[in-house]
Formats: sequence, structure tokens, C-alpha cells
Amino acid sequence: KDYVAAVDCGTSAVKAAVFDLAGNVKGSSRKECPCRFLRDGRIEQSPRLIFGQTFSCLKEAVERSGIKAGQILSLAISNQRATVICADHRGEAIGNAVSWQDMRGLQALQALRGRISDGQYYGITGLPNNPVFSLGKILSFKNTPLHKKARRFVLVQDYLLKQFGAHDFFLDWSNASLSGMFDVEKFRWSAEILRLAGVSESQLPTLVASGRKVGAVSRRAAQSCGLLPGTPLVSGGGDQQCAGIGAGAVKAGVAELTLGTAGVLLACVDRPRKDPKMRVTCCAHAVPGKWEVEGLQNAAGACWDWLGRIVDGENFAKGFSRKVFAQGPGLQDALFFPFLAGAGAPNWDPEAKAMFLGLTHAHDRASLARSVLEGVSLETKSIIDVFADLHVPIQEIRLTGGASLIEGW
Repeated sequence: KDYVAAVDCGTSAVKAAVFDLAGNVKGSSRKECPCRFLRDGRIEQSPRLIFGQTFSCLKEAVERSGIKAGQILSLAISNQRATVICADHRGEAIGNAVSWQDMRGLQALQALRGRISDGQYYGITGLPNNPVFSLGKILSFKNTPLHKKARRFVLVQDYLLKQFGAHDFFLDWSNASLSGMFDVEKFRWSAEILRLAGVSESQLPTLVASGRKVGAVSRRAAQSCGLLPGTPLVSGGGDQQCAGIGAGAVKAGVAELTLGTAGVLLACVDRPRKDPKMRVTCCAHAVPGKWEVEGLQNAAGACWDWLGRIVDGENFAKGFSRKVFAQGPGLQDALFFPFLAGAGAPNWDPEAKAMFLGLTHAHDRASLARSVLEGVSLETKSIIDVFADLHVPIQEIRLTGGASLIEGW
């Protein structure tokens, strides 16, 4: 058995691939899995679409690889983090998945601040008290019909592993780090935060390290995913931690910048490195015994996609970026603030809104697009400045994510 299969379930698409043990891709596939952006600000995904596209995408990748299913050693999952799915007593999803971009937990977290200070919360979790993380979404369900039906609150990785055949919901430490309930130094659910939030550990997934066998592909799943029944299921990691591993950001001086739906700058550290000003996060890495310092931008590539939908539809990405980069930087002082889903690091303002500033009759689509890219880039620069302030060394930045394919960036 010389091959492994992997799935990445992102915010807008599912990707699957079959690799040999040297990391060479033998077959891959991608399928769209978009969010629904509701007018009241909610951002949701269909769990049925998530696992349907995941199974279909994996089956297509296996077929394209030409590899026999019996040669595939195991399956692991990388995924968007902090997105919450409610499950009933049978482990089936109830309602839609609430995206990490959804800010509906703001009021509930304000109430939590009366029981634990932001400093104490950050000291335990390595995260600011912010609704981008899972806890705010779970608290927002309280006193709703959804909460009364829910028996478990799970994330995307553990939900998919169970759909493939795991007997329970298993979540790795790197994903749990973005839940807002995880003790980042002790690698366990924080009893104090759970008590203050009114959430029981039995309602949450079982925690495991990355790279652990957590079950096997069931006969029912095998019919749809292209793998053999009994193929081992292995805990993977959060999408950003896995991107860090793939980009080689596992040693001092090398940082990885993902420009996907979100923008994330990540650097590996040997011990928890927390920011006294709570501007960036400290999470468990998917590398055993390592942590990572991370600056999350809530919208990066999402800003580019949004502008494309508004101004040019399907033609936006077809060579249009060449016109954007033909213009000089700071063109006519048009500014874009990239807060389509609130502001993440380093400001952490869930109520921030995106805006264009300084527009005149002279501006065209290309100048607006240039200002969007500059706004995202300057937000990244502010995160790099925080890393420098914390003495997290960066000698090299390696770029990943869909927006890295924008011609000229």
C-alpha cells in the first residue's frame, strides 16, 4: 500500500487528492461547496452538500489517479475551522452548518465577559473573545428549537469522519484550537470555560492528536467515496495548520501566508507564544509538540470574489488582473477596508464593515480592484508588524491559497 488519500473541505470548495508517500499528486478533484449569505447577516452551509461533495470529490480523485483502492493506505481530512454543526442523538446534522464567518454570537459573548475577562479567556485559549470562533455560535443557539434538539456540537472534520465510518466524533487539537473552548497549553477542553459557558464536555467531540487512527471507512461510505471498506480513517488538521506543513512552515524563520476565503499568516513555534495585547492567536499546530502563532484576516480572497460578483461576473478572473497590476500603487488615493466579515487580527472588531474611501469619477473597475488587493495586503502587513513586535522571526513568507493564483500578485 503505497498511497494515501486526503480531503480538504474549505469554506467555498472541497478538494481531494491521492498522493504517493513522497507527496506526489496522482489524482485530484475539486467541487464547489458555497456558503449561503443571508440578508440578516447569517452565513451558513448545507451539511448534506458538504459530505455529498466530499464523497463525490474523493471518488473522482481516486478514479483520476488510476490507483487501485486497495493500494490506498488511509484517508485524512483537512478542513475549515470553527464552523459549527449541530447533531442529534443519532449523530445526524440538524439544520445548516454555521460558518466561521458568521458573527451571530456577538451578544452571547458579551454576556460571557461578565463571567471571565478577555485576558483570562485569552490566557486559556490563546484566542480573543470573538464570535468568529465556535463558542459564540454555540451560545447563540441557546433557547432556540435547534438547541433543544442538539445533542452534540461538532466541527467539519469530526462530522465528516463520522460520515466516513468513525464510531464517534473525533476532533484533532489543531481544529479544537479555534473552538474557543480549548486549553491550548494542556491540549484538552477547558473545564472552566465550559462551566462558565454552560456547555458540557459530553456535548463536544472527543479530542485526539493529529495523525491518529480514529476508525475505518464503512461499507455504506465505501460505495460512494471510491475507497475500500476498512480503509483507516486518520485525524488530520485545520486547513491553516496543514497549509503550514505543506509550505514547510515548521521551523523558525519560515512563515506561511494563505490567501483563500480568509487570509492567514502562520509561523511555527516551539512553545506557546501569546500576545499580551491579544492581537494574534496562539494555537496547537498539526505537528506534534508544536504550536503556531497566527494572524487571521476574516476576508482576503473573499474580497476579490465579492468584487468579481459585483462588477464583472464570470469574466472577472480571465486576464482582468493584468489590467489591475498595470496601474501604479495607491492609484488616485482610492482606499478599501477589507472588512466584509468584520475585522480579524490585529483589531478583532466583529462589527467593522468594509468600505471604499476616496472614490471619484476617475475610478474604474481596475482601480477598484487594485484598491481591494492593496487593502488586503496592508491588513497582512499590520499582522506582520505584530509578529515582529512579538519577536517571531520571519525571514521568508511562502504563499498558498486560491488567491495566490491571481496573476501578478
